[in-house]
Amino acid sequence: MPESQLIYDRYHLTMGNFAITERANIREKQLADLNAVFYLAQRKKIFAPCVGHERLLESLTAKNLGRPRLRFLEADKANLALIAQRLASFSYPFRIRCVRPGTIIFAGEPFVDIEGPFVETQMAEILFEHAFDEPITTAGNALAMRLEAGDRWLSDFSLRRNGNLERACEVAKYAYIGGFDDTSNMEAAYRMDINPVGTMAHFLVQAFSQWGLGQEDKHFEQLVFERWLDAHLKGTTLLVDTISTRTGVIHAIKAALSSPSRKQALKLVRIDSAKDLKSLIEDCHWTRRMLDANGLTETGIIITGDMDAEKIRELVAAAPFIYGFGVGTKLAAETVVAGVIFKLCEIDYFPTMKLSAEEKKKTIAGKVQIFRCENKEGIYVMDIITTADEPNPSTERKRYRDLPEFSKSSPLLSNFWGAEGSSPKMPTIEEQRTFVKEQVQKFGGKQGLYNYPVVFSPNLRDRINSIGRRLQEDPHLKEGIVTIEG
Repeated sequence: MPESQLIYDRYHLTMGNFAITERANIREKQLADLNAVFYLAQRKKIFAPCVGHERLLESLTAKNLGRPRLRFLEADKANLALIAQRLASFSYPFRIRCVRPGTIIFAGEPFVDIEGPFVETQMAEILFEHAFDEPITTAGNALAMRLEAGDRWLSDFSLRRNGNLERACEVAKYAYIGGFDDTSNMEAAYRMDINPVGTMAHFLVQAFSQWGLGQEDKHFEQLVFERWLDAHLKGTTLLVDTISTRTGVIHAIKAALSSPSRKQALKLVRIDSAKDLKSLIEDCHWTRRMLDANGLTETGIIITGDMDAEKIRELVAAAPFIYGFGVGTKLAAETVVAGVIFKLCEIDYFPTMKLSAEEKKKTIAGKVQIFRCENKEGIYVMDIITTADEPNPSTERKRYRDLPEFSKSSPLLSNFWGAEGSSPKMPTIEEQRTFVKEQVQKFGGKQGLYNYPVVFSPNLRDRINSIGRRLQEDPHLKEGIVTIEG
């Protein structure tokens, strides 16, 4: 097992060093040893599957820091010897609750909390954010695209855009859980038993651009397509926009019609570029009419080229006959990240919170539970975030009479990791993928997910308001300083 690395921001270490010597409660206990609870939520995705649990487990079972890194801390200008000594025997003394892998979560909902001694727990921030931020981002993007694509095919073409192979394999995995059908990443396909797909690049057509000039009665692009079809008689895709989409479609049709086996081999034509979305839609309709007019009614059209959920939605609405989409850049490279946050909500068994002028940046006070409520038909109708010690809302319906009717509510946060180091059994990616599909149905599909209510219980709302007022109380605020107007 490799040595652990310094997966800390410097402030985790300076705060940890400080906490070891400071007293921070009325009983004069060391801040370092006070029981602390932090929670994680994501701010920027309306909804997304919660994935990344196995990355968290891998981090939780890593070795302690070795002497070279400990010496590096001891030599720091802030004299981090105390925290270095503590890290030398780090034991991950945490109790962790989280939602089941694949659970669809909403912006602002705590999906994990971690409890333990303040000094170690606050230093877990990067570990947790790295575990969940990119996986949730990718799976959330994939699910949003799946909802727009309907039952059309979705392929992960992002390998070239993901920086390195390991990241690319992770992207393929989380895209698959979120609803994609396959991947062009052969290593990911091998590791996870995902169907591998792939067509051709423009440069293959270009490589034959001098072939046959002035010597053949066929254009070189048609010749390339014919040879490609001959080499892939079980079925293949032709990329048709190396010269222009309409020229390529004509050459693809002529190649397919040149023999029965070639016609049988042509399953899809792929369009990768257009001047703008309007032109792309026009090319799709023209291509469909051309294929049909020439007897290629079973040949589908797949679209690639900076696809995201919005473009997929517009293309499906304007050209519903499209067979599917290949997505690369917008899956995990050029995208808005989930924005996972790690916030203190309880210290020494007292609730605390962060206030902010921005409502969305205010945090939640104290440990909580989330209850997913469903109606008599089994459709999810809302999530209620409660204090951790409140009873199940389904047993106290009178307190929620102003909310949508529900007949059942189930807690989402459950024990995941204990201080004794127990390791849970992780579901497979197929099990997580199936779970995501099942939830989408229970949310009522796209409209249900985009309009799903998440509310605080009255008790939690009262606690947040009370703690917020207490944090701001300071009768001596302006004593001893010069104040200015405005």
